[in-house]
Amino acid sequence: MYTVAIIGAGFISTKKHLPAWLRLRRDVRVVAVCDLDRSRAEAVSRQFGVPAAYDDVEQMLGMERPDFVDVCTPPSAHADIAVAALKADSNALIEKPLATTVEECERIIEAERGSKGRVGVAHTELFHPRVIEARQRIERGDIGHLTGMRIFYSTPVTLWTTDPGHFANRLPGGSIGETGPHVVYLSQAFIGPIRDIRVRGRKMLPEYPWSPFEDYRLELVGDHAASSIVLTYTSKHSAFLLELWGTEGIIKIDMQSKVLVNYDRVNQSPWGIGLSAVGEAAQIASGAFANGFDYLAGRFRNIHDRTISEFFKRSVNGLPPAITSEDGLETVRVMSVISEQLQSQAERMDSPRRQRREQRERP
Repeated sequence: MYTVAIIGAGFISTKKHLPAWLRLRRDVRVVAVCDLDRSRAEAVSRQFGVPAAYDDVEQMLGMERPDFVDVCTPPSAHADIAVAALKADSNALIEKPLATTVEECERIIEAERGSKGRVGVAHTELFHPRVIEARQRIERGDIGHLTGMRIFYSTPVTLWTTDPGHFANRLPGGSIGETGPHVVYLSQAFIGPIRDIRVRGRKMLPEYPWSPFEDYRLELVGDHAASSIVLTYTSKHSAFLLELWGTEGIIKIDMQSKVLVNYDRVNQSPWGIGLSAVGEAAQIASGAFANGFDYLAGRFRNIHDRTISEFFKRSVNGLPPAITSEDGLETVRVMSVISEQLQSQAERMDSPRRQRREQRERP
C-alpha cells in the first residue's frame, strides 16, 4: 500500500485531486493533508477521513515519509514544496503550472536529478478523452497535415475577476496566469515547440482595478502550424472550445460536453451545407448521449482521475511520468514570455495615466 500526502486544502485539492486519490483506495492510502491554515487542513482531513493534518510541509514530510506528494497550492509555492518533497525522495505531482518562473522550474529539475522521486505535472486537459482521440486522428492522417488550431476559453467573471483577494489576479499577467497554461500546453501538444509568441491584453472591466486585463488574444507559432487563442474573463458564461484543421479535414471539440465533431463542408452548395449541418447535429447528439450513458453506467472518469491514476501507475512501474518536469518547464517558458509582453503593455498603458496624474498634482 502506497501513501500520499496532499499539500493545499483549497478548491483544486478538495474538489479534484483528493477525491481522485481516494478512488485509488485499493493501492493508495491518503495519510495527511497540509495547509498553512491548520484549521482548514483539519477540516479537510475530517471531511475526507484523512488521519493527519499539518501546517508545516517539512514536519509533514518528516513524520509521514509519503511515497507521493500532491502539490495543490498556488503556483508561487510550488518550487519550494516540490524541492522539499524530492529531498525526502517522494514522487511529486504538481498542479499546473510547474512553477511561476523558468528559474524555479530549473530548481525543481535539479532537485529531481538528485532524488529517487519523480515529478509529474498535472496538465490535465491532455488526458481529456476527446483530446486523446483528436491526437490519434491526426497521427493517422485523418485530417491530412495539421495546419492550424484555435482555442476559445471563457472563464466566468464571478469565478475570480470580481474577487480582489483571489490569487489569480496577482499572478504575472493577471488571470492568464491561472488558465493560460492550459491553452499553452494544449497548443504544444498539437503544433510542437513554440517558436514565436504574440499576446495582446485588454482592460475591459474598469470596475475591477485589481484585475490587470480581462481579455487576451494570443498567437503561438510552431514550425508548421499556429494556434490562435482567445481567453476572456468578462462573461457570466463558461466555455472551452478547441478547433483543429488540416489539409483534409477539420475537428471541433467542446471540451466541457466532451463532444467531438468531424466538420465536413467540402460541398458548399445549399444542399451540401444543409447535409453538413444535419451531420454535425447528429454527431453532437450521439456524443452527448454516449457521454451521458457512460456517466449513468459508472464508466465516467474525469480528467483529474485520469491524470492522477496515470501518474501513480507509471511511477510504481518505474516509468517516466506522462508529463515530465521538462514538459512543465517548456510551458512555463512560454508563459514567462507572455507575462513579459503583458507587463510591457501595462507599463505603456499606465505611463500616460501617470503623466496626467503628475500634471494635476503640480502646484
